[in-house]
Amino acid sequence: MKLFHWLVTVLTLSVVLLAACAPPEAAVPPEEAEEPAAEMAAPESKYSQSPYLDEQVASGALPPVDERLPTNPLVVTAGVISEVDDLPDLEIGEYGGVMRFAHPSPDVHADIAIMLIENVLAAPGIGITGIYGNVVESYEVNDDNTVFSFNLREGLKWSDGEPVTTADVRFVFEDVFLNETYTPGFPSKFRAAGSPDGDPVTVEILDDYAFTMSFNESYGGFLRELSIKGWQGYTDVFKPAHLLKSIHTEYGDADEIQAMMDENGLDTHQALFAAVDCLEWDLYTQRCSGFPAMWPWINVTDNDSFMRFVRNPYYFKVDAAGNQLPYIDEVVSALAADTDAVNLKVFANEVDLLREDTALLKLPLYQEAKDKGYINFTILDNHVDPTSLWLNYTYDDPVWREVVNNVEFRRALNLTINRPELIETVYYGFGSLPETVPSKHDPAQAQEILDSIGMDQRDNDGWRLGPDGNTFVLNFEVADHAPDMLPVAELLTEYFQDVGIKTNLKKIEPSYWGELFGANGLQATLLWSVQPMWRDDTWDDYTIITRVSTEWRRWVRSNGESGLEPPASVKRLVEIHQERIAAIPASEEDLALAEEIYQIHYDNLWVLPIAEKVGYVLVTDAAMRNVPIAGQAIAGNNSGEQMFYASE
Repeated sequence: MKLFHWLVTVLTLSVVLLAACAPPEAAVPPEEAEEPAAEMAAPESKYSQSPYLDEQVASGALPPVDERLPTNPLVVTAGVISEVDDLPDLEIGEYGGVMRFAHPSPDVHADIAIMLIENVLAAPGIGITGIYGNVVESYEVNDDNTVFSFNLREGLKWSDGEPVTTADVRFVFEDVFLNETYTPGFPSKFRAAGSPDGDPVTVEILDDYAFTMSFNESYGGFLRELSIKGWQGYTDVFKPAHLLKSIHTEYGDADEIQAMMDENGLDTHQALFAAVDCLEWDLYTQRCSGFPAMWPWINVTDNDSFMRFVRNPYYFKVDAAGNQLPYIDEVVSALAADTDAVNLKVFANEVDLLREDTALLKLPLYQEAKDKGYINFTILDNHVDPTSLWLNYTYDDPVWREVVNNVEFRRALNLTINRPELIETVYYGFGSLPETVPSKHDPAQAQEILDSIGMDQRDNDGWRLGPDGNTFVLNFEVADHAPDMLPVAELLTEYFQDVGIKTNLKKIEPSYWGELFGANGLQATLLWSVQPMWRDDTWDDYTIITRVSTEWRRWVRSNGESGLEPPASVKRLVEIHQERIAAIPASEEDLALAEEIYQIHYDNLWVLPIAEKVGYVLVTDAAMRNVPIAGQAIAGNNSGEQMFYASE
């Protein structure tokens, strides 16, 4: 028996959950329905709900929509969920329909997870400009970015109808994070400056709907942590205390807690809590079916091969006309054998939204499905630069380190890369030249640079010699992380060999790649860089140390006690990251630091991206509306509550 369902049985909550989440009963035929007495007529509501819920309201299983919404719901207008330029013509939608997905791995579904996620704070698109209250109604930050004040939406409710209050915040910080039984190490996110060594946050509960979070160092970037960064959601700030207290030793019945542990073979209270609690990336899995949430759709999945989510009757957003969102009633996803099988379902008119498993090479098939009237598709921007050359500047070979740490060598490598050819042949022309490094293609100049840095001598086979007099070899180990990795790697190998650099390309399994990555064992490899998110600092691989240069990472994280000391420009990148943590996102200070990041990369070529703004296909049903027409595809994926099926 799943632990959560065991728990709701003990607490007799299953009736409440099923009433809130069950699909509506069949409507009573008009001729059989009784005429309501005139004096019993309900007052006119300023909000509307989906007909999907009408029977539950009529039967008394659910309260009216006015009582389910917070006093001040979040009103979704143009520029709230999607950036205005990405969706300039936001429409008032129509209720109804089932959004169909497919997924190739059990209990793993990035498209649904991204679509359902709700953060404490939010901003249009997936950026950090114009951060507003999402789950919370409002927030304020003091002048030195150390005190954050939050006001909840009065009347906000969990999906089982229980109020969301500061009691849920108090439970997280006092009973979970500050209780070593449940949290042996206080989370870095809630320490000063987001540092593992920082002092823990001080949370002060002011009343049922107001609380503050205080740090003893500037931490303006905390707003970033509470919004889009890392798709973290709200579950480390709010937990349904009314449910979880029953398995907490400070509140629950000791005998019932022990019985649950015994039945499920769990040895510790921490293990029990972890098995019942649902964090953001657990909420869509079968284990968390029925768990109280604040998502637009609630998980009611009951088997391994078919995910199912039904509309949350207590969802806190409405459109400009007062219609409670989402428009679409259900979300489902069928398990498929692999990504090809997922795409076959698109061509068979069995999938209504797909991003994660689309591929540019399938464009002719998407066009065929569109011509048949099944789908629409839009080629939007990728949220990563999908392939970048990462050199390991700390690989355990002094000759290798001497060569690759010379910026002139990197400049020569960069000049060999024929990016227009790569964009055309691998990305079908849907991409642009990167602006983070010079994009000029000039193999002759590359040859001159290599000659000038002492690599002008060659062996009997024509390969260039290194500073030790031996053939210099670039061991290029690449895993099949994505379909474009190997085609790009093969062309890069040709480019490097054409200027006399002996390059050994080797395809390795992703699991072995991971082992080498962790052990400083990769010399050179291909991996994406999350460069489109550098400007917002919602991803930090710009510091270099989070990728393959393991010994630089060790030096930074040990405060210089182990590893290899990185050069000044890399240390500056790490410093910038810390300074951005202190600054308010999108402030003048933060934007100036972002510009410095890009200048350092342009001057030093620490990462060699192949292309940026590479096309990413977003497939939607032909009748679906309020689908972004520009921007990043993953931002479109994140806007499901405003999508609807047009009846005409």
